[in-house]
Amino acid sequence: MMQSFLLQAGYISNAEADIWSRPEYCSITYSDGDEVEQRIEQIVRSTKDLSVLSSELRSHCTDWPSLYHLSGVRANILRPFESDLNGHILEVGAGCGAISRYLGECGATVLALEGSLRRAAIARLRTRDQPNVMVVAEQFDQFLIDQKFDVITLIGVLEYANLFAIAEHPALAMLEHARSLLKPNGKLIIAIENQLGLKYFAGAPEDHLGQAMYGIEGRYQIDEPQTFGCRFLSELIHQAGFAKSEFLIPFPDYKLPVCILTAEGLNAPDFDATELACQSITKDAQLPERTLFSLERSLPVVFLNGLAVDLANSFLIVAANSSEDDLRSGPLAYYFSTDRRSGFCKETTFVRSDESILVKRRALPTNSFPEPVENSHLFFQPPCDLAYFQGKTLYRKFVEIVTRPDWAIKEIQHYFSKYLEIILEIVRSEGHLCSSELQDILLPGDYLDAIPSNIVITDGGKAVYIDREWCALQGISLDYLLFRAITSLMKGISTFSQPQDPALATRGGFLLAVMNSLGFSPTDEDFSRFLWMESELGIFASGVESRVFTTWSPAASLPGCSGFFPGEVLESRLKRTELAKSVAEKFAYERLAEIQRLQTQLVATEEAKDYAESLAIDRLQELQQLQSQLTQTRAQLESIQSSRGYKLLKIIRLDPNRRRPDV
Repeated sequence: MMQSFLLQAGYISNAEADIWSRPEYCSITYSDGDEVEQRIEQIVRSTKDLSVLSSELRSHCTDWPSLYHLSGVRANILRPFESDLNGHILEVGAGCGAISRYLGECGATVLALEGSLRRAAIARLRTRDQPNVMVVAEQFDQFLIDQKFDVITLIGVLEYANLFAIAEHPALAMLEHARSLLKPNGKLIIAIENQLGLKYFAGAPEDHLGQAMYGIEGRYQIDEPQTFGCRFLSELIHQAGFAKSEFLIPFPDYKLPVCILTAEGLNAPDFDATELACQSITKDAQLPERTLFSLERSLPVVFLNGLAVDLANSFLIVAANSSEDDLRSGPLAYYFSTDRRSGFCKETTFVRSDESILVKRRALPTNSFPEPVENSHLFFQPPCDLAYFQGKTLYRKFVEIVTRPDWAIKEIQHYFSKYLEIILEIVRSEGHLCSSELQDILLPGDYLDAIPSNIVITDGGKAVYIDREWCALQGISLDYLLFRAITSLMKGISTFSQPQDPALATRGGFLLAVMNSLGFSPTDEDFSRFLWMESELGIFASGVESRVFTTWSPAASLPGCSGFFPGEVLESRLKRTELAKSVAEKFAYERLAEIQRLQTQLVATEEAKDYAESLAIDRLQELQQLQSQLTQTRAQLESIQSSRGYKLLKIIRLDPNRRRPDV
């Protein structure tokens, strides 16, 4: 059916690349670069398991471009709408096929539109085993077809309207064109960065142009990508003719989302959406090394003041053609665990159940090749539904300590001492016996995941251990759990404040200080054992053999603790400028004196040169005179030698026997 519409619109199929295009189509120039896209093409071409949750593809995610084009986390942005992803779907801006692949796996009839011929070919390679997916190389504003669609997606596309839409108001024209291709009850799904996202206020560079504050200051030019704020975008969607729209918030952003919050979740007084948002921040692969302030500390204030949507890093928007469509998503929030083996991937939804909240967890369906998951030390507990406990995790308490300037080891010692007390209290409440000596305690195997982010302190003060996924068959030692707790917190904070003691500002210094303060004295062998166990768990969970454990980098600074801190930036820059000025002045004076000395030497050299030339000329003249005298002398000598007297004299001198006559 869709093929006939394409043929009627003048599109033909390229048998070699298996993509559709107009005969005269010349492609757009948008690209990540030849090296990147050729590498992605080669990876996709040689990969056997092309599925969204493919461990084979995940093993190639070694930098930002490969992560963006190949990671299964990309598909999370559409998972809240999975039940609607059927019928006919138009994907605008297919790129290299990451979202196209997911839409195909949902069973829909998909037309993936991509302006770049090379990217269209890669998208077709990614979906080459999906007959329900067709790839068309075309610009969206020139895509004219009689086919109407149930769903249209603009994932990371609307911001590029200025570049590829010829209209007075390109973004509005793109939205109007999308609406014209929807069925009367169709839906448009948009994902885009927020021009006023909190991380951009914290110093993160604008995603497309790479400059901090670029979007916040509204420096966009007419020929550049452009993002929008919530109010402007909402009005733009309404102006394009859509009857209604709903904004959801993906965290850390729409590109690689692990958490998606709904309007219901943001407005529910008995649900803490902030917790999920805070724990998602450091999963942002584009977050700068340091931010101007703590995002984890700022988010609760933002949420409390009802600004969660306005200051979200990205938007996920669903717009309906009909006012009768119910856009309410139902769940309060979604949390996805997809950066792991396909058999371990899961979706967690927080839903209202009567007067309470239920945490529903399910394994995600997979189209991946079966993976062997046997391990003699570890196993995975399949997800099951849980009760929701209203409160704060111990992770949030840690954030409050280390994001406050001049935090001290005593505060950290007290925090982890309390953490160990809570763990042992929960263990004993479950009927397990523990040794009185901390160093000798062996915990049950399902406490492998009992890190602070999984310990909730309810509003009533009760400690609850949630989300027990990974288990060690032979149990785990308390010192190893403490190691896991510390390292997980170190990588779960985007920006630490400066501690009182500089020795705490490195990973190794912090870890050793905490463990020693609690009576643990780990040796090098202990650390080797901990690292081996973490590495084994990482490989078991991820399914990627090449993955190495990178959490433990003892010489590395804690995030935000390297160099100058945001509050010191201006002062430090001024000091460095003054120092540079004095050094430059000294250098200039030294160079001036050197130049004067060289000039004096040059004058003396020129004078010496003139004198040497004059002396050389005099000596040459003297030499010429001597040569003339020598020539004259030789001529006189030759004349004498040829005379008769000289010859007679020579004969007399040669005869020694000749005597005078009178002798």
